[in-house]
Amino acid sequence: MSKVTIKNVAEKAGVSVTSVSRVLNDRGYISNDLRTKVMEAIDELNYTPNEIARSFYKSETKSIALVIPTIHNPFFSELAFYIEKELSKDGYHLYIGNSLNDSVNEREYLKMLKEQRVDGMIVGSHNIDMEEYDKITGNIVSVERKINDRIPMVESDNYLGGKLATERLIQQGCRKIICISGSQTVDTPASNRVVAYSDVMQEHQIKEQIVEIPFAESAAEKHKRIKEIFASKIEFDGIFADDDILASYAIKEATKFDRKIPEDLKIIGFDGTSLMQDLFPELVTVVQPLEEIAQKSVEVLLQLIKHDKVENVYTLPVRLNK
Repeated sequence: MSKVTIKNVAEKAGVSVTSVSRVLNDRGYISNDLRTKVMEAIDELNYTPNEIARSFYKSETKSIALVIPTIHNPFFSELAFYIEKELSKDGYHLYIGNSLNDSVNEREYLKMLKEQRVDGMIVGSHNIDMEEYDKITGNIVSVERKINDRIPMVESDNYLGGKLATERLIQQGCRKIICISGSQTVDTPASNRVVAYSDVMQEHQIKEQIVEIPFAESAAEKHKRIKEIFASKIEFDGIFADDDILASYAIKEATKFDRKIPEDLKIIGFDGTSLMQDLFPELVTVVQPLEEIAQKSVEVLLQLIKHDKVENVYTLPVRLNK
């Protein structure tokens, strides 16, 4: 069977090709009678419009790029799921780009926006000091990453999360609390989790113990570093890990070193994705509102596409899961 064309639709509806095009692109005055004839012909012929051709005509692609470090991380895979779900409500398609913590990869995705192959970008990667963002004029929203004063950011309340976690450990009797975090030389909103930990520890006059494990380290290296903490002479009765993957490694090593949870060691993580809560139901964690973060990111990006005014920062509340 030959492919149905716009000409076939026009013949079936008894109108011109130009009229069909106007209906498809919602351009100019279109009477209800004309719209009904064309849409009935489209349904009857099972015609699928050429989206690429329409995008050239309308100067839009109905596509959005999401740049994240890796889809293997539960936080980013769940974020991608919710973002795609939100975008589909407005007829947008999502392209997912894994930067793999490589600025070269991220620059390639930025080219897509410059070349207008996508209508906008949501950026959650952790590469820093990329001057390209200062030069680009496209529609960009960042998630948990401060890029510059022009690009709006959606974040969870990282400081509140760090405060809730540290206060909970102290309330449960912990006095030797280790905070396992990413590199503090990298200025990201997540750094506020450690700032809150330090503030609470100082408030209670308890000695701080911070161990940095860079986000970009491999999973094997991160697990190795956690094992070294347990094998060391460091004394600790509580762990605040600033993501659930680090917390899960701590739980595994605690079992190997015969540290009972929560009897003689208490662990609190951060992120609260569905996957990690299913795999480690015993894990106490700070839950980030991932679905709301995705909704707000899409909402702000679509506002930018429409040339509406947006705020610079959107901070969403967090909570402990138990």
